[in-house]
Amino acid sequence: MKVAAINDLSGFGKCSLIADISVLSAMGIEVNPVPTALFTAQTGFPSFYMHDTKDMVRHCTTEWKKIEAEFDGILTGYIPYEREADYVLEFVNTFNKKDTVLLVDPVMGDGGECYSNYSDGLLSRIKKMAEIADIITPNLTELCILAGAKADQVVRDTAKGNHLKKIENIANKVRTGDRQSVVVTGIFTDNDKLCNLVVHEGGTEVIECKYNGRSYSGTGDLFAASLLGNVLKGKDIASAVSDTTEFIGKAILATTEEDGNYGADFEKILAGGLGGVTL
Repeated sequence: MKVAAINDLSGFGKCSLIADISVLSAMGIEVNPVPTALFTAQTGFPSFYMHDTKDMVRHCTTEWKKIEAEFDGILTGYIPYEREADYVLEFVNTFNKKDTVLLVDPVMGDGGECYSNYSDGLLSRIKKMAEIADIITPNLTELCILAGAKADQVVRDTAKGNHLKKIENIANKVRTGDRQSVVVTGIFTDNDKLCNLVVHEGGTEVIECKYNGRSYSGTGDLFAASLLGNVLKGKDIASAVSDTTEFIGKAILATTEEDGNYGADFEKILAGGLGGVTL
């Protein structure tokens, strides 16, 4: 099996393409990376340099058409500019066939706020990708952005208590068809638990995990890669999310680094073949 992973590459942070390539390769899936940008370190660090890869996505589309490339899965992540978003849409329209699983991780914001680089034009393009995806994996902020809801208010309300029904209603508003699965990640349920909400053709599932009060770079990327890999391995969406949640939880428990900017120690879990990743 092959997956085209469209994402940035960061030297530090254990995120984006590093996470995509590591997890999917460990699952026996070939990864064909498409870099949208190069970073010395992910943007949570106090200082970093970003190198614009310019037309790389477009060149991948052009050159891979020549070799008649085909993919079992396509994963999209961080896209910095409107230009890249247009190229990613072109790539998806070219290689997303009937049996291809398209997972869109709409990396747009967190904590109730949109990231500073996201213009209205870029947001509209991300929404177009989300509309045609088989699976989308927004956090709560990104779900609200896709739905046109007030993200800051919904995030504040959720922090006060369990508002899963309201979030489910927003997810159903975003969901574009019976075949699409919306997986809302990292929802607070109480002081020591998070949950992932899965809205899919078969209904709604709530999958909980323990929360240690800290955040780690790259967990969203790890989640998306593991989820796509598990689906490609033949698992239904609820089982795939459950196994992926287990994997992320074990990676966090294995992490010794105090600074979450450096990411979770997922390598220890992959090396042992444990925690929701089917080797």
